[in-house]
Amino acid sequence: MAVTSLDVDGQRLAAAERFVSEWVSDHRIPGATFAVFDDEGVEGFAFGARDLETNAPATPDTLLGIGSCTKSFTGIAILQLAEETDLEVTDDVSEYVPYFRDVPGPAITIRELLSHSSGMPSDGMATALIGRAMDGDSLEVPLSSEADFRRHVGGSADERATHLDDPFFYYNSGFTVLGEVVEAVSGTGYAAYVEEHVLEPLGMERSTFRRERFESDPDTMTPYYRSEGSVVEGRFPFDEPVHAPGGMLSSVLELSRYGRMQLNDGTFRGTQVLPPDRIEESRTPVSTRELLFGGTELQYAYGWLVREFLGDTLVGHGGGIGVYNAYLGYLKDRGLGVALLCTTGPRTHPMHAGPGALAALLGEAPTEADPHLALEERLPVLTGTYDSYRGILSLEVSRHGGTLRIVPDGEQLGGEELALVPEELGEEVSTFRTVDAGGNDLTVRFEVGEETVDMYLRRWRLRRERR
Repeated sequence: MAVTSLDVDGQRLAAAERFVSEWVSDHRIPGATFAVFDDEGVEGFAFGARDLETNAPATPDTLLGIGSCTKSFTGIAILQLAEETDLEVTDDVSEYVPYFRDVPGPAITIRELLSHSSGMPSDGMATALIGRAMDGDSLEVPLSSEADFRRHVGGSADERATHLDDPFFYYNSGFTVLGEVVEAVSGTGYAAYVEEHVLEPLGMERSTFRRERFESDPDTMTPYYRSEGSVVEGRFPFDEPVHAPGGMLSSVLELSRYGRMQLNDGTFRGTQVLPPDRIEESRTPVSTRELLFGGTELQYAYGWLVREFLGDTLVGHGGGIGVYNAYLGYLKDRGLGVALLCTTGPRTHPMHAGPGALAALLGEAPTEADPHLALEERLPVLTGTYDSYRGILSLEVSRHGGTLRIVPDGEQLGGEELALVPEELGEEVSTFRTVDAGGNDLTVRFEVGEETVDMYLRRWRLRRERR
């Protein structure tokens, strides 16, 4: 479904569509939507149903929750107010709202909350509220009023880690507090402010935080989650504390307008949402979230994750809100981006599938661009039962997250299990590190052939047949 002209090679666009289609099928996702955009145009795709009972098809206009992709919108709102008022991102948050006045250590700043670098660890607020939207073991934490939220955050003040030089704790409550800063400075509600000052200028007319607007829209995705392997209908958490950290609902086509504004340094179709220097500030890393397998730093700006990606800078963010999952990201130099939304919680989250689709758009293998995709493709090939010459030694190799585990048969190898951490993953050769009970740092090597896989461990060479 082409919406406006898009300067992307047709074969690569088809490869990206095929990649997403296979992802949807492999992960049994009821419905998903996908868009590719550059600074001038967008093309949207849809897969599966927006409602399983009626089998109504999803469309690129279908509304879904975007989860933490909302955070960069909160960052935009803060920077708009910094342009228009005396607010500075280096200000003490407690100058505006009654939070963090009694926390240990230096004053917590707006910039620290934007970048999750305040030293405040997660207090579980979003986890508790999202859990209530699904038929599971909900947490009966009092979070039903503004007073409840203030007590919840205030009670966690002593949890702040002040002894770390560069702390990073993903802190949803910090963005809820930033939403209250927007309210205090602007004199209007957070949702109303974002709708008027960010969504309306971009023509994102259907994007919303509000239950009544979402439920009255004719093109929405029914929220689903998985329980014991089955798809179950849930609900979206419209609770106000979730708004600023992850409460927006949108479509991939409307999110592409936001992405195109980012690519055009703050302007969309002649309307300036934010000056170029502020857009650049919003995507300039402040803290480091983690180190990806392969050595790439995943850094954090103002509601954006930033990393090196196939010779470019990838600015993006994932979102997960139980019944919906999302990704929005763009390549800063190439000027190309994607939006990917789905229901349920697939093993490969959109925050990995989205960069995989971007890789396909660049003519590259998705597994070479995203560590999760590489692990998903290559670890299963290495699992199974390995036998040495004449079956004297037999070992079972199983997968555990991003690692492998060797389990001996009975008391072989002294009955010791070994956890294998990947060091290098290749199509033909992969190496792993492990430490045994004797304190020995070992390398375990796998060689993948057309018919067999060989494993080298200490003095042993073991083999299994590929099926």
